Amino acid sequence: MSPIPEFKIYTRAEVEAMSESEKVEHILRLQEVVLHLVGVCEALRGQNETLVLRCEQLERRVKELEERLNQNSRNSSKPPSSDGPAKPVVKNLREKTGRKPGGQPNHPGATLRQVQTPEHIRTHAPAQCACGHGLAQEPVIRVERYQVFDVPEPRVVVTEHQVEVKRCPGCGRACKGVLPPDVAYAPVQYGPRVMAMLVYLRVYQLLPYERLSELCRDLFGFPVSKASIEAAEAQVDGHLQPFVDALTQRIARAEVLHADETGFRVEGHTRWLHVLATEALTLYGVHDQRGREAMDAQGVLPEFQGRLIHDCWGPYFQYDCLHGLCNAHLLRELKFAHEEQRQAWAFDLYMLLEILCGLKTARAGEPFSEEAIASFEAMYDGILARGCLELPADPPKTGRRGRAKKSKARNLHERLLKHRDAALRFVHDPQVPFTNNLAEQAVRMAKVQQKISGCMRTLPGAQRFARLRSYVSTLKKHGMNILRYIADAASGCPWLPCNEAGPG
Repeated sequence: MSPIPEFKIYTRAEVEAMSESEKVEHILRLQEVVLHLVGVCEALRGQNETLVLRCEQLERRVKELEERLNQNSRNSSKPPSSDGPAKPVVKNLREKTGRKPGGQPNHPGATLRQVQTPEHIRTHAPAQCACGHGLAQEPVIRVERYQVFDVPEPRVVVTEHQVEVKRCPGCGRACKGVLPPDVAYAPVQYGPRVMAMLVYLRVYQLLPYERLSELCRDLFGFPVSKASIEAAEAQVDGHLQPFVDALTQRIARAEVLHADETGFRVEGHTRWLHVLATEALTLYGVHDQRGREAMDAQGVLPEFQGRLIHDCWGPYFQYDCLHGLCNAHLLRELKFAHEEQRQAWAFDLYMLLEILCGLKTARAGEPFSEEAIASFEAMYDGILARGCLELPADPPKTGRRGRAKKSKARNLHERLLKHRDAALRFVHDPQVPFTNNLAEQAVRMAKVQQKISGCMRTLPGAQRFARLRSYVSTLKKHGMNILRYIADAASGCPWLPCNEAGPG
C-alpha cells in the first residue's frame, strides 16, 4: 500500500491570503489525497472481507476438529480400544430399569457338579476313634463324596508303524505292507490330533507362533517350529474346499444375512476382510478391494435374495435384495449429533429407536400390527421433518470442483431420509434384528488376531486364515467339538454344514 501524499494543513487566514493559483493548487492536492484515501479504504475493505471469510473457515475447522476429538466408541463407530486411558464419561440417554446389577432371576448358571461315575475312587476310612477303639471291622454308616476335577499330565504318545517286507516264494519279488491313509511315508511326522491342536490354538485361540511353540514345549516336552504349524494349517486348509463350497451355497440361500468388512493388514498393506454371517454360518474372505468387486468374489451376494443387514456402506445397496441397517450404528451417530452438535431431533429419534428396540425384544418374534407400523413410521417422519429446521447451514463452497461439504448432522439426516425403509426393516420384519452384531462379532475376532500377532505376512496366508476361521466359527455356532472336527479335516474328512440341521 503506497504512502499518503504529503499535504500541509493551512489555517483560514492563510487560505484567504493565498492567490487564486495557490488556492487551485491546494484544492488539486486535496483531491489527490482524498482519492488516495478512498483507494486505501477500498483495499482495507477487501482485506477485511478476506479476513472475515478466513475466520469463518478457521472457526468451522476448529469446530470440526473438536467434534473429531470428542468422538469415541459410544458416539461413533470407533472401537473401544481407541478411547485410550481416559475413558469417556457414560452419558446414558435411557432411563434406569430398577434392576440390580449381576445375574437376573432364572438366569442359567454354570456350576461344577459331581459326576455319577468318576474315573478313580479313593476310599478314606477312619482307623480308630478318638477314644482309642479300632474301627477297621465296624460297618460304614454313610459315605461322604468329594470329587476333584483335574487333568492327567499331558504327554505325546508315539506310535511306530513298521512296514514289513516279504519276498514272494513264487516270483521272488519283495512285497511291502501298506501304511494307513493318514500316515505319510516319512521317518517322523505329527498325527492328525497334534495337527488339529496346532490349528485349534493358532486359528481359534489366536496364539502367536512363538507362544504356541513354547506351550507345546512346556506341556508336551517338544517345541514345534513355525514351519510345522504352518504345515498343519496348510494340511487342514487343503481339505476344506468341500466345506467352503457347501457353506457358500447354503449361506446364499439364507433368509437373513449379516455383512461387514474391515481393514486387514497383509504384507504391510491394507487389504480388506469381508464377512457374511447368519446365526449358524460364517464366511470370511480377504481381498484387495473393499467394494463390489470383493463382494462378488465371495460368490454369495450376487445370488442372494433375502434380507441383507449392514452398516449402510454404499456398495451393499447395489445388490437387488431387501436391506436392513444396523441401528446400533445409527444410535451412536444420533448420540454424537445430539451431544456435540446440539441437534434436538437426533435425541428424539434416538429415543424412538430405543423404544422400538425394547418393544421388539418384548414381543419375542411376534410381528407388529399394520396400525402400529404406520404409527412408528409417522413418528419417524415427523422427527426428521422437524430436523430440517434445526440442521446447521452448510459452509460455503470453497473450491471450484466437487460438491460443497456438508455437516455430519446433515449427512446423517439425509441418510435417514433416503434409507428409511432399511432403517425400519426390523419393525416390518420379525426376523430382521435391530443390529448387525452377528457380523461385527465375527469381524472383532479377526481384529483381535491382528492386535496379537500383527499383520499377515502373505496374501495366501491371510486367505488360508479366512477359510480356517470360517470352518472354526461355523463349528462353534453349531455347538460342535471344534478340536475333533479339525482333526477330521486334517485327515481329509471335513464336516459339511449341509449335513447338519440348524438356523440360517
